[in-house]
Amino acid sequence: MKPWNRLSLRARVTLFSILFLAILITLYVAIESFFSVFRIVSELQGRIISLVVVLTGMILSSHWLAVIILKPVKRMSETAAGITATTLHKRLEIDQLHDELKKLGVVFNTMMDGLEHSFKQQARFVSAAAHELRTPLSILRTNLEVAGDGDGIDPSDWRDYKAITERTLARLESLTEDLLLLADGKYDQTHSEHKIVELANILADAKSFMEPMAVKYGVTLHLMEPCDALVKGEESFLFLVFRNLLDNAIRYNRPNGDVTLEVSQEDERVVVRVSDTGKGISPPSRELIFERFFRLDSSRARSHGGAGLGLSIVRHLLGILQGTVELESSSEFGSVFKVTLIRG
Repeated sequence: MKPWNRLSLRARVTLFSILFLAILITLYVAIESFFSVFRIVSELQGRIISLVVVLTGMILSSHWLAVIILKPVKRMSETAAGITATTLHKRLEIDQLHDELKKLGVVFNTMMDGLEHSFKQQARFVSAAAHELRTPLSILRTNLEVAGDGDGIDPSDWRDYKAITERTLARLESLTEDLLLLADGKYDQTHSEHKIVELANILADAKSFMEPMAVKYGVTLHLMEPCDALVKGEESFLFLVFRNLLDNAIRYNRPNGDVTLEVSQEDERVVVRVSDTGKGISPPSRELIFERFFRLDSSRARSHGGAGLGLSIVRHLLGILQGTVELESSSEFGSVFKVTLIRG
């Protein structure tokens, strides 16, 4: 890089200004001296002419200086104006920029990175949501067509159609609720002062609620004592958090497996660990399990009504409650999810 280009924009403008001022003063003195020596015009006229020439030079040089300085800004604005929803991959060229303009370019490019990521995430979300809604809607349409054409359908077949329809509607209702929970702006995250709630009651309710599903999958639920702790939060949100974690642990467990809820207190925080005896989560999937609609086993989850939203909802709700969730460990013998809450 040339020494001149190492200077900041402010330093270059200052040097340009000093240089032009020196040139204009020299020019004024030279013109006035010329008229004084040769006495072509009167002394007053010579000074006026010298002043006019210098002012003209000042205006032209200022314009030229502005063009030179603002040239990178113009290039940046033209590039920014050409970025649309279909060209979010474009970035400002900042290699030749320095200091103030380079900082502006870096901030703009960083903003565009976030915007591009958000657009891609939104596109994946809409696509996945449409895919999830299409299957149950197709089932309902098929059942309606069969019901409309079957005057002589056997009563047992009617019961089967009814059961399928009820399960499909339940799945649609659950998916709709999950989508509403994940929708931005549905809850003011900075508005409410969270209550102090008893964690043991919430864990007991979640365990009791998930017991029928655990029995269906041949999984045993355990709530380790002591589990009493006061935390800041909303009972309904915390219930959904642990319900979804238990759902995930049961769904991906082994037959005759176990799921354990264990409470501890660490560094002014309350920690709840949800452990299972499943097959574990492969390293490539560990960064994706909290993404919306991601499934470890798509065919199994879909056949049992899973939509891949459970862990996304857990992270979303804990973010509202200023808590965290992470996959603490995972191996072929099972996984442990760690939930951290604010102590009440």
